[in-house]
Amino acid sequence: MKIKVVYIICFLCYASFAQTDSLETKLKTIPNDTTKVKLLNDLARSNFNKNIKKSLAYLSDAITLSQEINDNIGLSDSYKNLGTAHYYLSQLDSTKFYWNKSLKLIPADSTAKKADAFNNMGIVYLRIGQTDSSLYAHNQSLILRKTLPDSTNVARSYHNIAALYRSKGDYNIAIEYYFKALPIYKAHDLDKETSDLLNSVGLLYQNIENYDEALKFLLDSYELRKAIGNPRLIASSINNIGTLYYQIEAYDKAEEYYLKYLDYAEKLKDSRGMAGCYLNLSNIYKYREENSKSIDYLVKANTLFEKIKDLRSSAFASINLGSLYLKLNQYSNAKTYYLEARNKAIQIESKSIEVKALNGLSDAYAGTNDFREALAYYRVRDSLKEVLFNTDLNEKVAHYQELYEAEKKAKEIQILEADTLKKEKEVALYKAYRNWAVVFSILLLITIFLIINRNKIKKQYLKNETEKFKLQADLNKKELELKEAELSSIAMKSLQKNEILTAIEDEVNALKADKHQTKTSVFNALEHLVKKGLVMDNQWEVFQKHFKNVHPGFFDYLNKNFPELTSNDLKACAYVRMNLSSKEVASLTNVNPKSVIMHRYRLKKKLQLNKEDDLKNFLYDI
Repeated sequence: MKIKVVYIICFLCYASFAQTDSLETKLKTIPNDTTKVKLLNDLARSNFNKNIKKSLAYLSDAITLSQEINDNIGLSDSYKNLGTAHYYLSQLDSTKFYWNKSLKLIPADSTAKKADAFNNMGIVYLRIGQTDSSLYAHNQSLILRKTLPDSTNVARSYHNIAALYRSKGDYNIAIEYYFKALPIYKAHDLDKETSDLLNSVGLLYQNIENYDEALKFLLDSYELRKAIGNPRLIASSINNIGTLYYQIEAYDKAEEYYLKYLDYAEKLKDSRGMAGCYLNLSNIYKYREENSKSIDYLVKANTLFEKIKDLRSSAFASINLGSLYLKLNQYSNAKTYYLEARNKAIQIESKSIEVKALNGLSDAYAGTNDFREALAYYRVRDSLKEVLFNTDLNEKVAHYQELYEAEKKAKEIQILEADTLKKEKEVALYKAYRNWAVVFSILLLITIFLIINRNKIKKQYLKNETEKFKLQADLNKKELELKEAELSSIAMKSLQKNEILTAIEDEVNALKADKHQTKTSVFNALEHLVKKGLVMDNQWEVFQKHFKNVHPGFFDYLNKNFPELTSNDLKACAYVRMNLSSKEVASLTNVNPKSVIMHRYRLKKKLQLNKEDDLKNFLYDI
């Protein structure tokens, strides 16, 4: 059987190369016309997966020839294929540039081709992180596809737009578009697309913590994928269901589905999927305190991540191993894995992972009473956190600067377009006056036309001014959000630092009280250093003060209407109002992200919210 497969593959390869050779032979015999432009594009596409340099050479010739013979259709196809070639090379900015040039050359009556071009622009905009531009392109594609008889492509546009709104966190709009696409998929028996959509809706409900609805849609997708019989799709559904059960702490069901997924991943030889599943199973056994099993699966995950050269995931696995050994007071093993994690973090230049590894090393050395080494690692970690914080802050500033520049350019384009329109109207008015003496009746019609047009221009001007004001308001809002993020990060960082320093001071005092200790000078120095670091008495009060300046009345409303809320509940409400993700809150408070998610789940009950109510929207309305 294997020999037959090899023969088939060899035959297909031979046929492919034979076809390419035939096209190249034909290329030498045909004149420089539109047929040759098409042939050059065919040759370029046939070499995408074989020789991308030859593709680029053929496309360069196709562009030159199509320009010489004024073949705009051929030129548009050539630019499209050139953009695709750069997509294969992961040169996405070049892809965007050439696909955009191709789009501008497509004739207005080529509706389907133009719709597909906008769809492609939406894909590349999303890949380079320009979500709003991607949304605009997919909406343009949708408008054009609605004029065509094929409704399945309309459904695909709905699906793409829904996915974009989901990524932006606009879940209600996303649901609306998902349910526009769903009946079209079902009407055309598009089972694969239907299963993908059901899976996406399930994940959306999981995002908003509506776990009952999430499970319903994920199970529906799973059943449909089993009917399709695609093992990769089935495995994906099983993993998603297992993750949902894990999130709601139904660990027995989570284990059942993860083991099913592991069986599929092994059959599919999906090393990355297997390694991820090992991590998930390890976490389940960790919560059950089955530490031996948890360690075994973590070691398997670590080994497999190293084998596929995924150092980032391997570093996280090493940190989890270090944490587990630290919990078991096996400090030697903990040090080994934390050091391993730090070395991997340095290799991939990940300061955030290195900070976690250094923190673990400090705790491990403190556990063996080697406080000199513990302090040394703590100092390195603290200085690295400063660098990491400044880097994150600079990235945020750069991001908002990019947004500002993009808005500025958009406004300049609007002004240029308005000036062009104005000049065109002036030319039209001049021609009308020149012919006034010849045909008075025509002049009357032109005057009426100009009055109507002037009103349109005035409306357009008012619209432009309104959009300008809206853009400025958005910019002010983003600047405020940046200041809020910076202020909150500084406050939380200080709070964490003081809590750790206070713990160290208590330990030092205890050691000093031990009469058998002789290293008094060392402990005095440590005590002096700790007291220098304790610069504030109550960081939460300081944080509340700054938070109240940005969100006045927030805590007063919660305390008045929900007096049973604890201090930790108020902190959690503040984090949600600041739009911090579960992962970010977990990093600030040194807890597991799962604990943050469950705390929010319980918080909804204290705030008397229903399952379908959104916690973030509720706190935003305060």
